[in-house]
Amino acid sequence: MNIPVRAFVLLLVLGPLGVFAQLQEPKEIQDIQVRNLTREGEGGISSVRAFIQPRVGDSYDRRLVNEDIRSLQETGRYAYVGVELLPLANNRVTLIYVVEERARLRNIRIDGGDAISNAKIRKEMELELGDRVDIALVEQKLLPIREKYRKKFYTEAAFDVNLTPADERGFSDLTIKVNEGLQQKVKDIEFTGNIAYTDREVRAVMMQKQVWLLSVFSGRGGLNEEALRLDRYRIQELYRKLGYLDATVGEPELKRTPRGLVVVLPIEANQQFRVRSIQIKGNTLYPSSLLGSRVPLQVGGIAGSDDIERGRRAIRDFYNVRGYSKTLVRERILLTDQPDQVDIVYTIREGEVATVRNILIRGNTRTKDHVLRREITVVPGETLNEVNVRNSAARIRNLGFMEMANHAVLPTRDPAVYDVEFEVREARSGNFLAGVGFSSEDRLVGFIELSQGNFDLTDPPGFIGGGEKLQTRLQLGTERQDVEVNYSRPWFLNRRLTFSVRGFMNEREFLSDDYNQKNTGASVGLRKQLFGRWRGDLSYQLEEIEVFDVAEDASEIIKQEEGTTLRSSLNFIMTHDTRNQVWIPTKGGRTILSTGLIGGPLGFDEDIYELGVRASYFFPLIWNRDHNLNLHGWARTVDYYGDSDSVPIFDRLFLGGARTIRAFDFRDVSPVDENGDPIGGQTALFASAEYTIPLSELFRVAGFYDWGVVNLDPYDASTEEMNSSYGIGLRIDMPGFPLRFDYSWQHFASESNESNGGKFSFLIGYSF
Repeated sequence: MNIPVRAFVLLLVLGPLGVFAQLQEPKEIQDIQVRNLTREGEGGISSVRAFIQPRVGDSYDRRLVNEDIRSLQETGRYAYVGVELLPLANNRVTLIYVVEERARLRNIRIDGGDAISNAKIRKEMELELGDRVDIALVEQKLLPIREKYRKKFYTEAAFDVNLTPADERGFSDLTIKVNEGLQQKVKDIEFTGNIAYTDREVRAVMMQKQVWLLSVFSGRGGLNEEALRLDRYRIQELYRKLGYLDATVGEPELKRTPRGLVVVLPIEANQQFRVRSIQIKGNTLYPSSLLGSRVPLQVGGIAGSDDIERGRRAIRDFYNVRGYSKTLVRERILLTDQPDQVDIVYTIREGEVATVRNILIRGNTRTKDHVLRREITVVPGETLNEVNVRNSAARIRNLGFMEMANHAVLPTRDPAVYDVEFEVREARSGNFLAGVGFSSEDRLVGFIELSQGNFDLTDPPGFIGGGEKLQTRLQLGTERQDVEVNYSRPWFLNRRLTFSVRGFMNEREFLSDDYNQKNTGASVGLRKQLFGRWRGDLSYQLEEIEVFDVAEDASEIIKQEEGTTLRSSLNFIMTHDTRNQVWIPTKGGRTILSTGLIGGPLGFDEDIYELGVRASYFFPLIWNRDHNLNLHGWARTVDYYGDSDSVPIFDRLFLGGARTIRAFDFRDVSPVDENGDPIGGQTALFASAEYTIPLSELFRVAGFYDWGVVNLDPYDASTEEMNSSYGIGLRIDMPGFPLRFDYSWQHFASESNESNGGKFSFLIGYSF
């Protein structure tokens, strides 16, 4: 390489480096100026200089300048704060702070307020004479006023804001003209042509709601024209589910009444279609008969849009689960020469068998990677199963501490190989709860609860990200005191096995007027999914039970138990759950089989065993799907063996109270001693039927019948001493704070339990 060429190359390489070095050289501040866009001269400039950190001769530091900008903004004096750099010779600059002052209020005038008075608006805006404002700040101050108008159903309330230009002293006058508009309160939503559903079922899918008892606080029921526009499509889709494929919903009609708006939606159901034939095209790998068996439609059955879509997904999943990724299935609905029949055609574009290269997880900042990976059932190197990919994303969401879990199948350079990516966003996993409760059994109770749903025992000091759960609860009341600590760890020993530890201290005074009871102990347990929807729980518990403050006239059975008893127990529970939702289910049910062994080979002071079964099932009524019937009940027996010669009072069975036979006092349904005091039995049977009718999303009324018997001996199912009651109730389904009010009367009562009149009971929480 000759010298000129080498020189040229060095110039290309070193030239930019020299320029870069020059750009990085610190700039010296030669002058600092302030430009006030609001006023000429020095007005307000001295107050700006008070917040400026750089000095003439200093090197320009962007960090310090940013701090100055924030400080000036926080004064509330300026509508705008910025900085300009004026470059000078010799790597020097002039630093210019540019500000725009807010005007001072000289006068405030508000006109037009009626539903909210002008004085109230001014007070709520929290503006005083002399305050500094601009239009943006005034609009911000009006936000809570707009919300108050919305809650009063003035959804079109508008504010004309006028702020005069600042005078030479920096003062302005503020005028706000309020245009409240008409009150848009939806009293009722009605339908014409609604032939397939109850009006309540249609309202349930709508975004537009009616006013209700608590609208004064929530503002629910204000007219929302955009919501009504979308509701027309929601109702149309509701009808399509029942085969009314060309149903239409017209423009809503608004009727003004003295009590508010009535919204009338016209529904044209038109023809209900049935399936004439189901055709499958484009398939070469599997026969149409096999694919068609996955479709939930039946020839001659209703052509519901949901079933048509489920058929499409079922065919696609049939291919995807066998590794044929990117298989596409499209459905078409074809009219026939029969006016009420359609042909359903599924057209398939079969994909190719694909394998998984990598599993990628993004977005978990606190949760350990292995906590998420163990929920993923897709394995690198195996055939890509897109159904398992979707299910894995659902399992990650169901962990309880993920706000979002999306999945994507990403192509690679090899068309037969894909990467699978899961993108997650973590939710808040720690919770602090405090509250006060009351019931007709345990009276007034206050509680504090601290929980962490993404705990990690092995990662101090943060102890977070391991997918474990820790809960501590303190509950103090007039009739009870409880302290509990619960810890659970899923995937124990790297298996789908949940390990749990519980420590507790429970002191109860409401169990009897003749004694108080305190239970202190700890337990360890294992939980595993068995088969189908059956789950098994095995636990060992060591517990000290103290019976104290025994009344002088208490039964001898109770007096014999005064003092402390130490017992060791092994319990096994099997649960089968098919409910459609945990809280307020409407169909399905739950069955629980339980057995417990106390003492014997486990040692300590007691030798008894117990057996039990509990079931609760929910049935929507045929004549009105909003109505629901709940049938539930349980049976238990307990007996002694080995060195024990009786079942102690704290293991005996009782009925009565707000959770069982509601017309009887708590634990009053029981065999009695010679003084007529309840002493509990060794066999108990309980059954209840409850019929609920919803009045709104929040309220349900109920009618119920409770029945039960407690017998002295084990395995004694005789019903001679049965007791029963009937009554009515109100359910208030507030999220996190459900209330249950009941009033009941005795129907049948054993001789020791007869009383006159009805009984009121009250509970916080759900009871199944």
